[in-house]
Amino acid sequence: MRLTPLAAIATLALLAACAAPDPAKDAAAAPAADSATAPTAPAAPQPAVGPDGPASAKIGADQVGKVSPVPAFKGFGEHWSIDIQATGEMNHKVELTWGSGSEKASGTARYNGQPADAPSTLIVLSGELQTKAGAKPMVIEISKRECIDDGDNKHMHSVDVSVDGMDKLSGGCGDLAVY
Repeated sequence: MRLTPLAAIATLALLAACAAPDPAKDAAAAPAADSATAPTAPAAPQPAVGPDGPASAKIGADQVGKVSPVPAFKGFGEHWSIDIQATGEMNHKVELTWGSGSEKASGTARYNGQPADAPSTLIVLSGELQTKAGAKPMVIEISKRECIDDGDNKHMHSVDVSVDGMDKLSGGCGDLAVY
């Protein structure tokens, strides 16, 4: 058995211990300062305050009907993933990967408002996915409900994707960006 690697590890540990600062020694060496010159703890960050008061995560009344409730979304399910980015107004760019990464397609989707018969926790985007077989109608349903992925990680949203001519991609989890 060679002891060279063990000796090298022990030497590195000794050097690291010697180089570490000693808080007790530093505190004793520091001269006592009076309260007028004592350093103060950094202040906690303050929330942004504009001319109309503190910033809010809500959109303004003038943005209703103009700003999508989906500024960005990343979701995934078993052997598939989706990436959605708002492009302006109510339109979105969509990147869909399925088949364990072997199939990829891009498309566009639009938020057309809340469906009358849908719960308020559901966001529906509809559009087209440009597949190898041509443009296919697509519907993306994002629900605000906790979802736990295969790695036991919690996500705030679940997602299902339906594309004509394909099996439904369901049971996905994801995270929705907020304004």
